[in-house]
Amino acid sequence: MRVRVPFGRSTLTGYIVAVTPHADVGGKPARIREVLARVDETPSIPPDLLALAQWVSERYLAPLGQCLRLAFHGAPEKPRSTTRTKQPDAIPSGAAAPVSDQSTYNVQPLTFNDMLAPLHTKVLAALAHHRQERIFLPAATHELVGLYSNAVEATLEQGRTALVLLPEVARVEASQGGFLSRWGHRCQVYHGGLPPGTRRKAWARIQQGEASVVVGTRSAVFAPLARLGLLIVDQEDHPAYKAENVPRYDARAVADERAGRAGAVLVLASAHPSLATVHAVGTEVLLLRATPDGAPPVTVVDLRDAPFGTILSPPLTEAIAACLAAGKKALLFLNRKGYSPVLQCRDCGQAVKCPACAVGWVYHKHDGLLRCGHCGRTGQVPENCPSCLGARLLPSGFGTEAVEEAVRVQFPKARVARLERDRPGGDRANLAILTLLQAGELNILIGTQLVVTRSPRPVVSLVGLVHPDAALNLPDFRAAERAYHTLREVMALADHKDSTARIVMQTYVPQHHVIRALAERDPRLFYDNELVARKALGYPPFGQLIGLRVSGTKEERVETAATKWATLLRAESARARPANVEILGPIPAAPFRVRGRVRWQLAVKGAEGTALRQAVQATLAELEKAGRAGGLRYDIDVDPQSLL
Repeated sequence: MRVRVPFGRSTLTGYIVAVTPHADVGGKPARIREVLARVDETPSIPPDLLALAQWVSERYLAPLGQCLRLAFHGAPEKPRSTTRTKQPDAIPSGAAAPVSDQSTYNVQPLTFNDMLAPLHTKVLAALAHHRQERIFLPAATHELVGLYSNAVEATLEQGRTALVLLPEVARVEASQGGFLSRWGHRCQVYHGGLPPGTRRKAWARIQQGEASVVVGTRSAVFAPLARLGLLIVDQEDHPAYKAENVPRYDARAVADERAGRAGAVLVLASAHPSLATVHAVGTEVLLLRATPDGAPPVTVVDLRDAPFGTILSPPLTEAIAACLAAGKKALLFLNRKGYSPVLQCRDCGQAVKCPACAVGWVYHKHDGLLRCGHCGRTGQVPENCPSCLGARLLPSGFGTEAVEEAVRVQFPKARVARLERDRPGGDRANLAILTLLQAGELNILIGTQLVVTRSPRPVVSLVGLVHPDAALNLPDFRAAERAYHTLREVMALADHKDSTARIVMQTYVPQHHVIRALAERDPRLFYDNELVARKALGYPPFGQLIGLRVSGTKEERVETAATKWATLLRAESARARPANVEILGPIPAAPFRVRGRVRWQLAVKGAEGTALRQAVQATLAELEKAGRAGGLRYDIDVDPQSLL
């Protein structure tokens, strides 16, 4: 139960997790202050969710109080005024909310190919026998609509409940109509994007047993469902399942733990599974993903033979011209916003940097401004270099705005639009662009990763991957995996029903295993090579990793604290038997400064997660004794998705 308690001069929400007849600290009686009021008249979450929150606290080294908050809808309801405004996003019981695109989950006639039929049988058999099992489905979302529907229906017939996790709010909103039309008032949408009042009501419906099917994002893994029988994690490779803020839990790992505790069937699904899943289930599952007949051919353009800085190579230009001549649509993908990633001084070589983050400003030529990709700060383009006062400031590299400029020069009569997050009108403007493309009012769409997360899907006859190498060269052990998943999704936008559809990929590294796997449509090329590389270095899934970061306002104190942490960790590792903990760093983080705070980072790597967590906990306690002068903060990220 939640209660309101005095804490110093403040009043906070506390959680009653146990009751003891005696209260003492170090064997001495403690001074106890009275509880001020109850927030809940009865226990709000079942024991299994309490235990799950405690597990999250231990695994991710996060305070228990912050983990308990995950099991609730948020802040306690405050007294309301007598004037009420109806929330347009609220979903009344038994009603289906209108959505812009329901194509993903509209219930369709159940048809399976030879690949999915035995897996469908396996899921239903596990449900029928109440057998706790983890099942992987190597298929795209639209191929699994019927299977999901049957599995949920079978779960409900047994008097149990079902939970469906999707990676992003946009995908939940695009699919909720199909779920609601099928299960009506028994279905509840639940995610952090709901208004507080709507989220509170949704949580209450689930907690009171009025909803038996919950569809939501990662936070829904803590929905207070009783008698859980089925847990589906769709697009399990998506990085959005990992929380960025404390507690930094991974919803996939939490789903696995919750399914195991509830004896539920866990279904993981993806057309291009995560490396961890392939390692767990075996690479033979990749053989089930044969290239479909009629898949658009892939042309690889070796940019080493082109002038440096080429944006549109002759083969890509010719492909665009042919596409336009046939009256068809093209998509040019580059996951880099603005005109160029940085303005660089040709006199001193320095980049113009954000004063708060110390990283290069992104140059937006159309708006005539600079924008920081980390803190969002904007600034005017200077006439002279801030470092040497030189006057030769020129763009270095190129982004989607430069691609648009090149396209308009080459194809002045084409109707071109750019999909981007930071634009006037936001998502509403992007929806209008996608609608125009779908209606045939646009010829060429230029976009970043938004093209695979927004609806309606921009299905086209030509997909041009302008510069996929940028994602491969990031200093992060998951860079290749992220690039592979993103590029696979973009390539899937090429229309398989169009016999003339094609994909053109420009690259300076045609022999890279990611490029070869995509060009040859052979997943094993990627997974086999990436698994070998990860194993050689002991990175996940062959080892455990904890990312550590020290930040503060004083550069010298931050560096000193990071160095001390590394020293303590190495000493702790030396005492371990066997000493199998490796300390990486400390080094300045990238970016070095964010929102005025200096950052240093290090990582702890080893074969056994428990040993790593114990070492981190012991050394952090030692650091905390020195206080937090200089605004020091210590952040811990267990199983990080990135070391950037």
